[in-house]
Amino acid sequence: MAINASDKVRIGIIGCGGIANGKHMPSLKKLKNVEMVAFCDIVLERAEQAKKDYGTPDAAVYEDYKKLLEDKTIDVVHVCTPNRAHSFITVDALEAGKHVMCEKPMAINSVEAMKMVDAAKRTGKMLTIGYQNRQRNDSLYMKAEAEAGTFGDIYYAKATALRRRAVPTWGVFLNEYEQGGGPLIDIGTHALDLTLWMMDNYKPKYCVGTTYHALN
Repeated sequence: MAINASDKVRIGIIGCGGIANGKHMPSLKKLKNVEMVAFCDIVLERAEQAKKDYGTPDAAVYEDYKKLLEDKTIDVVHVCTPNRAHSFITVDALEAGKHVMCEKPMAINSVEAMKMVDAAKRTGKMLTIGYQNRQRNDSLYMKAEAEAGTFGDIYYAKATALRRRAVPTWGVFLNEYEQGGGPLIDIGTHALDLTLWMMDNYKPKYCVGTTYHALN
């Protein structure tokens, strides 16, 4: 079912950790036509706290995300889990009839990402990934200029991501199994997304990667 701008959109949050508390839930709370009605986390106390801070009085809490997906009144699911879980949770949510907003990166590899794309096409549900930098004024300006041909035929771009707040050592940031590994899949994915978006998502003929420092 399509969601109209005037509808009250019912949101379920899967993963009530740092990114959900720091970005997703506070932002959703500011929207008038949105209500958070279900929260899921493998640490139940986090889901309960999220309900207390952001949910409706009758919001449900879960430890198992599949139980949340059984709620047919939920319109949209926000997937805010470690990267490894993005793909299979998103596919399950789409197949359960939910639209999905998935935190970046989309998945830990292209195979898992394509499973998400295929599920969205198959179910007719909307899937979006949290690449919010596309909405920045400078990004929108650059995109418009690129589309207008101001830069001519773009054949080369250099993308750089710089974090000035030190290496994030908390949570699972440095867990290669859960996250996929390293700054490229974390902050680098934002730089790559903007670059490919501004270059009309062309298909590269080949890729080269170099490891300067081993992880873990």
